[in-house]
Amino acid sequence: MRQFLASMLLAVAILGTSNFAVSAAPTPEQRKEISAIQKEVASVASMIRKKEFEEAEKKLEELNDQATKLIADAQLSPADRTVASLMKILTLNRQRVAKALGKPDPTLISFSGEIAPILARSCGNCHGSDNPRARLDLTSFATMKRGGQNGVLLVPKQAQRSLLMLRVATQDAQARMPKNANALDRPELEKIYTWINQGAIFDGEDEATPLAELKADGGKEPDAPPVMITKATGTEKVSFVRDIAPTIVNLCTGCHRGNDPNSGLSVETFENLMRGGDSGRVIVAGNLDGSRLWQLVGAGEQPRMPQGQARITRKFHADLKTWIEEGAKFDGGDPKLPLRSLVPTDDELAMERLAALSPDEFRQMREQRTEDQWKRVSARVAARFVTSDEFYVYGDASEDRLKQVSEWAGQYVGELRSMFGIQEKPVWKGGLTIFVMKDRFGYTELNQVLHSRSTARDMHGHAHITTGFEDAYIAVEDVGDEPGETHGGLHLSVIDHITGAYLQKPGTNLPQWVIRGTGLALAGQSVGSNSYVGSMGAQVLDALKGIERPEDVFTDGRFGPGEVGPVGYSVVSFMIKAGGGRKFGQFISRLHSGANMNAATTAVYSTDLKSLGTAYLNSLR
Repeated sequence: MRQFLASMLLAVAILGTSNFAVSAAPTPEQRKEISAIQKEVASVASMIRKKEFEEAEKKLEELNDQATKLIADAQLSPADRTVASLMKILTLNRQRVAKALGKPDPTLISFSGEIAPILARSCGNCHGSDNPRARLDLTSFATMKRGGQNGVLLVPKQAQRSLLMLRVATQDAQARMPKNANALDRPELEKIYTWINQGAIFDGEDEATPLAELKADGGKEPDAPPVMITKATGTEKVSFVRDIAPTIVNLCTGCHRGNDPNSGLSVETFENLMRGGDSGRVIVAGNLDGSRLWQLVGAGEQPRMPQGQARITRKFHADLKTWIEEGAKFDGGDPKLPLRSLVPTDDELAMERLAALSPDEFRQMREQRTEDQWKRVSARVAARFVTSDEFYVYGDASEDRLKQVSEWAGQYVGELRSMFGIQEKPVWKGGLTIFVMKDRFGYTELNQVLHSRSTARDMHGHAHITTGFEDAYIAVEDVGDEPGETHGGLHLSVIDHITGAYLQKPGTNLPQWVIRGTGLALAGQSVGSNSYVGSMGAQVLDALKGIERPEDVFTDGRFGPGEVGPVGYSVVSFMIKAGGGRKFGQFISRLHSGANMNAATTAVYSTDLKSLGTAYLNSLR
């Protein structure tokens, strides 16, 4: 728990993640236990005065373990004053004793021992050195410091401003990392948050050491003995990659991965699997009786694997037996690569399935998914709908209102095509659904049911696009036609989020300021004079007060949820005015093709981010 307790309340407010959610107050029994620990801590003061530092150190560690266990077991809130006070006293005394004994601060989070294993396990598949997503390479601390196309990850001592923290802690499942995987658990988030606030210190010997090779004392793991691997000839009945790897990845890696896998057995790579664990080799080529993996999975030895509810299929049982008997041969590429990279992901499988659909089948799929999603949101209310070649307008608003939304969308899609040079017809495979909710309750319910999130006061619409366009919809609350304090009216909202739906092209990851800013800028152009859009100037100036470097204007995550729209609108409007709509469309195309922000800016505007940022800030003055 360490030093994060005193500042976690701020993190709750800023990050808004359920993993940091405030829990109930301590029970009377828990308060008594906390009070007893506090008294014990106070008694250690006499040991320190007598310079009995070793005894004090031992006692403080015991009390720290008790307090940490109590807080974890009871799921108490870190913001509770009693808990925060106790941990603060413990921290100060532990630091004091360690200093007196000439030892390092015991409250510091170790990057090598505690943070690196989390990142290596959760982020390595997408952000390895081989074609890292968003140009973010998390192979080592050295590459991690450089950041990626969305900017730097770490702002030392400011976790709430660090992109790494924002990405792993957000409630938005589409934006949260790791992608298409379970969110990091609360203790992991707390460690990362505390480590950043302590200065994001690297405690290893060499920043270039791969994260997976770092160990708790900051050193590097010794080289493991070589493993004998036999390559497949192509005549085998069973393929490791096709028939064995998927089950191992899906059922075994939960327990057998990372720096401290169960029984010392890691199955993250084929080489690790063949190396074995604490009990030695688990696969002996050609020898079923000598292969412990077979004994645990298929021969009835206890404890049977995999543990829990997961069970292997009869096909895998037969395939594993044949594969071992045939010599346990490897038909993949590099045996050091993660097995996950050999197995099609859910996204890849979805892409294969969707790619096989004809245009008519895709449209039918879109309409069926829309109806299924509506039933989940509002089963008792019959929806109305209006269709066109590009859009499927659906909701509980009146038929006239749906027709009006359909007309707005149909008129705007031509402008969208012109701006970005779009050739595809329709723009979104299967068409784009537009959910129109007649009131605030309906829109809030849709967010809760389809996205498991609360609806912010100033949120009246959003776009949602998934892999291969399996889902492609926007949802808007009918806020009326007149601009309000937190919205620009339904027309502007529809155009704004249709733009966002195009920018959120599957396989791309544009910065939020680009998505929100472009949506508002093009909506403002399409709809015309709008008091809501015109009122953003003051918000922009307030948001830019903390900017130290001009290029920081373009850093994803630099601005809060309430700032990113106005600032994005201001920046995008400036870029369109400076180079015209055609150039801005080329800029977006560069980002969609994978170029980072600076490369896209240089290629299209013949300048760098610093110069463009300077020109933008000067334009405001």
